[in-house]
Amino acid sequence: MIDILITIVLALIMFSIGLSLKTVDFRHLFIAPRVLSYGLFLQLMVLPALAFTVVGLADLPPAFSIGFLILSACPGGLSSNFISFLLRANTALAVSLTICNSTVAMFSVPFIINLALEIYQPGTGATHLPMVPTALRLFAIVLLPVLAGMGARHLFPRRSEVIQPHLRRLAMVLLGLVFTLKLLAPASHGGSAFTLTEVGQILPVALLINLLALSTGRIGGALFGLDTNNQITLGVEIGIQNTSLAFLIAGSFLGNDEAIKPALIYAMFTFFTALGYGLLLKPRMYRRIRKDLTGW
Repeated sequence: MIDILITIVLALIMFSIGLSLKTVDFRHLFIAPRVLSYGLFLQLMVLPALAFTVVGLADLPPAFSIGFLILSACPGGLSSNFISFLLRANTALAVSLTICNSTVAMFSVPFIINLALEIYQPGTGATHLPMVPTALRLFAIVLLPVLAGMGARHLFPRRSEVIQPHLRRLAMVLLGLVFTLKLLAPASHGGSAFTLTEVGQILPVALLINLLALSTGRIGGALFGLDTNNQITLGVEIGIQNTSLAFLIAGSFLGNDEAIKPALIYAMFTFFTALGYGLLLKPRMYRRIRKDLTGW
């Protein structure tokens, strides 16, 4: 039941993102694709390389190493787009990176995960992901809802603008519910059954990867000559991953509940570290964000 709920929540998140998309967002990308291409390079190449390096240096069980690499292969999600919106950064870039990376993920995810399985579980008979069937499953779960959301916005633009903020909040609440169930439910009912030892193993690695990812947006953006808003968006998109997709891949695709645990720990703090990263670069946004979140 938890795996089914994860699939539903993920589809709802992607449908909500589709509802937020406008034609002008994509027109801008074709006019100025430089920043988008650079962001995709950081997400698709630099982040997995960072994850491979960190878990290679850490003394982790193989399942946890694989879990971190699954996480690094996943695109950004609803919360990363939401943070860029709160910080008044480049929201169009954030959404576009999510969509483009979700498209590429149909092929990059099975490649990275199979590479991780070869490195950390060689010769064990562990389940590998076939490229084409996995790509089709990801298309049905991730991209099809986005296309449906875009179609709904095109047919019913006014209703979509009214529904989208409420649907976004609902999706985030449901994602929190899924996270809580996976964290607290007993293993016999689909939970993860953490031990303090496992938290101690996973948390330092998760923090290090997250801080390196956020710093990559800042340093990489500055080296590329990008302004503060683009640096914020790049850092947030690299630093926050679609953990519901990581849950689905580790649990449903691979049947490896141990590999879900890094994504669970990672999801506990990345919203707050990404928001803090943005406020370090734009400290004057604090009052406006407080008003957006609390109404005062």
